[in-house]
Amino acid sequence: MVRTARAFTVGAIVALLLSALSFCAGWVAARAAGTTPIDSFIAGLGTAAARQDTPKDLREEFAVFWQVWNLVEGEFYRTEPLDHQKLVYGAIRGMLESLGDEYTTFQEPDLAAQSRESMQGKFEGIGAYLRFVEGEIVIDRPFKGSPAQRAGLLTGDVVVAVDGQPLAAEIAGLTESEATARAASLIRGPKGSVVTLTLRRPPDPATFDVAITRDEVPMISVHAEMIDGGVAYIQITEFKATTTQLLDEALREIVPQKPTSVVLDLRNNPGGYLTTAQEVLGRFYDGVALYERENGGVIKELKTITGPPDVRLFDVPMVVLINGGSASAAEIVAGALRDARPNTTLLGERSFGKGSVQNIHQLSDGSSARITIAHWFTPSRAEIHRIGITPEHEVAASADPQYAVPCVAENRPPEGASSCSDAQLAWGLRLLAGAAPPPPQPSGSAAPQQLRPAAA
Repeated sequence: MVRTARAFTVGAIVALLLSALSFCAGWVAARAAGTTPIDSFIAGLGTAAARQDTPKDLREEFAVFWQVWNLVEGEFYRTEPLDHQKLVYGAIRGMLESLGDEYTTFQEPDLAAQSRESMQGKFEGIGAYLRFVEGEIVIDRPFKGSPAQRAGLLTGDVVVAVDGQPLAAEIAGLTESEATARAASLIRGPKGSVVTLTLRRPPDPATFDVAITRDEVPMISVHAEMIDGGVAYIQITEFKATTTQLLDEALREIVPQKPTSVVLDLRNNPGGYLTTAQEVLGRFYDGVALYERENGGVIKELKTITGPPDVRLFDVPMVVLINGGSASAAEIVAGALRDARPNTTLLGERSFGKGSVQNIHQLSDGSSARITIAHWFTPSRAEIHRIGITPEHEVAASADPQYAVPCVAENRPPEGASSCSDAQLAWGLRLLAGAAPPPPQPSGSAAPQQLRPAAA
């Protein structure tokens, strides 16, 4: 018995050693090919806690996600470590894109922070808009009175480096919005600090350095002035957190001058906060601002938010200018004024057609998710989403000299001229003066909404 047991033990040990050797040989061969079962097993252990946190009723659906994650972790050929953050952000984007709604989106922390700061109506930086042009970051235009303007930056200047750090390497492989956001994040900084930009001013290939002291930069979204004929010209470029305050300040100067009519210019206004749109409407009439249709078909009525008596222009005739760049909150305002305010006329080109409302959620790492929560309708319950608003008088944009108008807002006359030309504003002023309306023009498609430049 003892002899038999000893032989069995020796045989078992030999078999175990052979199995171990076979396993090791297989593991080495698999590792040489870049794949091993144990890698997938270890990867699975690393995501066990996350899988456990998945809601119980969704674990079956998420099982496939974690299977693929583990396969990538264990098998994907690479020479550098995996960027797990990039994988997570990519998965989030894919999830939101699968909803088929272009306004339900995800922003990484840098871009999300810039968006939040921008919508507050001020930020700390040099005060210049940036664009991505043919692989380079270009100054779109400096803000009026900003550190960038005082330092002599010009539209078209190419930003080659920031504090000696070449931008080309920083933005390589990024999308247009990602590239401008990355450049803006490098240029922005605390008030009082200094940033040195290396610039190139085409067509001169030489570069030069400019040191700029950063400051708090207000983003002016309202321009208003009285022009000939007792007309109050008011331009709103965006519906930011500070827009209502800026509009009230302008109206407190304009209302005492007793304007006989108003031109409200919403051209190229991409929208902004819904509450701000309601407040702006409350300066021009009191009533329904819009209707929202939420999940389940629930319809909610939203009113204007009326301003104090000294900032109201309820009764004077108004022309509202819109075009293909007028979107979202700008369309809410234009549609509401058309439907609910007497003696109001829309003129210009068909608007963009964004009739949805988003909630913006700041996430734990500073990124943000924009989630569409409702569609909105004008006070007459007209739908705008992917349709737009067609003005009563369609007039194409033109700078032909026959359409001479006062130079308003940031418009300046061309070199050698004493006035500006703007067909849409010209026809608006003619209508308010009692002239015959413009001749009918063929209906065109709304111009594509342009990607707004990033502010630095």
